[in-house]
Amino acid sequence: MVASVPRRLHLAALALISIASAGGCSTLLTAAYLLQPADVPAEFNGLRGKHVAVVCRPIVELEFSDAGSSRELANLVGQQLDDKVRRARVIGQPEVARWLDENSWVDYPTLGKSLDADLVVGIDLEEFRLHEGSTLYRGRATAHVRVFDVAEKKVVFSKRIDGFTFPAHTAIPATDRTEGEFRAMFLQILSQKVSRCFHAYESREVFAEDSLAF
Repeated sequence: MVASVPRRLHLAALALISIASAGGCSTLLTAAYLLQPADVPAEFNGLRGKHVAVVCRPIVELEFSDAGSSRELANLVGQQLDDKVRRARVIGQPEVARWLDENSWVDYPTLGKSLDADLVVGIDLEEFRLHEGSTLYRGRATAHVRVFDVAEKKVVFSKRIDGFTFPAHTAIPATDRTEGEFRAMFLQILSQKVSRCFHAYESREVFAEDSLAF
């Protein structure tokens, strides 16, 4: 019923519908976007209201060369979830890192139980590189993202991210920025790719990402 919709929102909806009717299909899509900008839903909503630990583990080949990148990725994903998943309580990375440094690895649920987490977002980083040839930057990563229910010791969500590249359609000359700058940018984009599994987002954000590299 109209009475259940705030008056200003209802009037805005009527105005947009009128504009869309006059302008055709493309205008209708624009109007729909303005009414609901977060147009892509979360793939998994189960983090809401939960105590969540985020952990990223590199495969053995990456453990020594990119262990720092895996921990930074976990930190960035945690920040995204804390900011964008309603009522999620994300455990700080210093606490997670301390447990990893002080204990032998067993599995994600064991870590989660020790940290009093309800769920663990486990990221197995299988590939992570920054270079395309010797003079170009182009990030590439492959990861397996899973959510573990700590009490049940089972996987409740699983997704593979295979061969994710940034920028998607080109590469950046190494003379344009330092490796540290590109690494930070790539990790930020990769963290957004992972965290979007768990919250709604605007589709146009993804289309605009390549432009951030230049």
